[in-house]
Amino acid sequence: MKIKFNWDIGIVLPLVVFIIFITYIAFFFPHVGSQLVSDRYYEEEMKYQEIINEKKNMLKLPTKIKVFILYSGIEIIFPSVNNDIYGFFTLFRSSSKDLDFSQSFKILKSSKKILLIPKRFLKKGYYKLIIRWKINKKYFFEKDIYWNQHINISYLFSIF
Repeated sequence: MKIKFNWDIGIVLPLVVFIIFITYIAFFFPHVGSQLVSDRYYEEEMKYQEIINEKKNMLKLPTKIKVFILYSGIEIIFPSVNNDIYGFFTLFRSSSKDLDFSQSFKILKSSKKILLIPKRFLKKGYYKLIIRWKINKKYFFEKDIYWNQHINISYLFSIF
């Protein structure tokens, strides 16, 4: 049996394929999970001017933060100051909300200005490291990093 291609088949065939495609999307795609970066994105957007000011303060520092990726974890070296440093850091993982990690810290003025994030809190993959801290002003630092738990040598990432 030979089907002759004419206008009727040329119109009906794409229409049937389109209907099958729309039906597939309607039944299978609603089951795909999605996560928002934040549930309070509007409120956070209103506070973004604070972050802009903190980034400007960061640029005025005489020495910049240095981030080392070591076998034992992530080492963060703060600028030398004669005050206590306190704030919090967040390791944001865009692929999964469950892998995000956030913690507050305090570095005394008499100690070395080093913060270590141990490898037990890290899973292999890309992170955005966000640090907000206060000395006499508020500061904001962010850096994209890749954690690979099989690193044998140190890599230096610094902001210039």
